[in-house]
Order: sequence, then C-alpha cells, then structure tokens
Amino acid sequence: MFEGLGVVNADAASVEFSSVAPSVATGIVLMRSGTMAANMPLHSIETVFTEVVFEEDLTALHLIGLHGSYTYRVPGELFDRRSR
Repeated sequence: MFEGLGVVNADAASVEFSSVAPSVATGIVLMRSGTMAANMPLHSIETVFTEVVFEEDLTALHLIGLHGSYTYRVPGELFDRRSR
C-alpha cells in the first residue's frame, strides 16, 4: 500500500508509515496492542482496534474496534509523486 510513498518501518511492536518532505506531511503507526497514532493534528483517538481492512485499490485502510472505527486515507498528492 505504501510502496514508493514514504518510509515504512516495522518491528515486533508496531508498523509505521510516514511521508517524506517535500510531500504533504502524513503518517500512521499501528501498534500490536491494537492502538494507533495518526499524524493528523486533531485526530485524538483513544480506543483499541481489532481489525484492519485495506481498500481494494490500496488508497485507504480502515481500523475497526468495539467502540469505533477510523479510516486513514493516503493523500492523493503522494500517489501523484509515485507516478512521476
């Protein structure tokens, strides 16, 4: 999903994506515990997610939990950079 769009790091505790300047600043971290952090200033989410569902076209992922859901959508500007 994130190939060619930025930096992806993964270890036993988490998987993380972050864009690289000069692209739009964005990113998401998914922790093994089911929690997440998104690089969006107003997105303060305090819940545990139990399922990750990827859009078929790999432009977004949906996190689903007992007390809510969250959709992370890759900014279109990043896809524009990939196609160059």
